[in-house]
Amino acid sequence: MAGQDDDPETADNIDAHLYLADGTRRYATFMTPGEIARLLQRWAGTGEVGGGRYFWCSDLVIIPRPGVEAMVAALGEMIRSGDVDVMLSKLEDSAI
Repeated sequence: MAGQDDDPETADNIDAHLYLADGTRRYATFMTPGEIARLLQRWAGTGEVGGGRYFWCSDLVIIPRPGVEAMVAALGEMIRSGDVDVMLSKLEDSAI
């Protein structure tokens, strides 16, 4: 879910705990290509992460445009296709 300071229409970097209809819980980080580019550029200037030479994030879902609507659409497709089972890590009760 979007945080208190995130606008649901423009959010481009959201960490989410997902509670699915089958009772499983999963984790995802939703980001846009623009947000990834922004981070790489910032890190190139600060020297972090090898000077912006790479980006990685577990359970990353890259969405084509900002907003919670795009995140929900991506999740819906992952569930429909069954990809959610291999793309996103399961959360156990102790991880919440």
